[in-house]
Amino acid sequence: MDEKLCTAKPTTSCEGCALNGPLICRFETRDTFHFFMIFLPFFMTIFGGMIVSGYGWWLFGWLAYMLFFFFVWEGRVLCSHCPFWAKEELVLRCHANYGVIKIWRYRSEPMNRSEQIQFLVGALLLVTYPLFFLVIGREYLLASIGLASATSFGYLLRRSICSRCINFSCPLNNLPTNMRQAFFERNPRITRAWGQRGYRAE
Repeated sequence: MDEKLCTAKPTTSCEGCALNGPLICRFETRDTFHFFMIFLPFFMTIFGGMIVSGYGWWLFGWLAYMLFFFFVWEGRVLCSHCPFWAKEELVLRCHANYGVIKIWRYRSEPMNRSEQIQFLVGALLLVTYPLFFLVIGREYLLASIGLASATSFGYLLRRSICSRCINFSCPLNNLPTNMRQAFFERNPRITRAWGQRGYRAE
């Protein structure tokens, strides 16, 4: 039995696959561009707002946390469970976390509850850290715009990216069950690992 995930096989294996297109199962630069474009309004509002509020130096703390979160924490609890991580490359190539160095082994089983909570807490800290400084700096308008931008990012993420993502156990993932099952059928290694954790096809 071929245990290599379809995401790690040559693109010729995608010919005739009904999931090719509806799913983000192959890295494409346009998907990464799309992801960062919907994050950009929040980033720019926060970046400018913290400078205007007099807390610009604290941006270094935020940027340091982003590096830790994306490259270490999120890489371990979220990304290491993603089929993109299984490809034999040192650097992750995916639409949402491109460039992360794979310091963790690939885990074909789903995220456990602790990992899901850790991911949500880490993402919440990423958003609330700069908003806190805008509020204490009395930049209430910019804080409101930042919060609205973060809300918009979350909505667009769930609607246009999480509904097509192959990291199924992410707490934000909302891919239709039939598409998830079709992906499992093409990847018995994942099916077996999820089955050992109690997953049963619906």
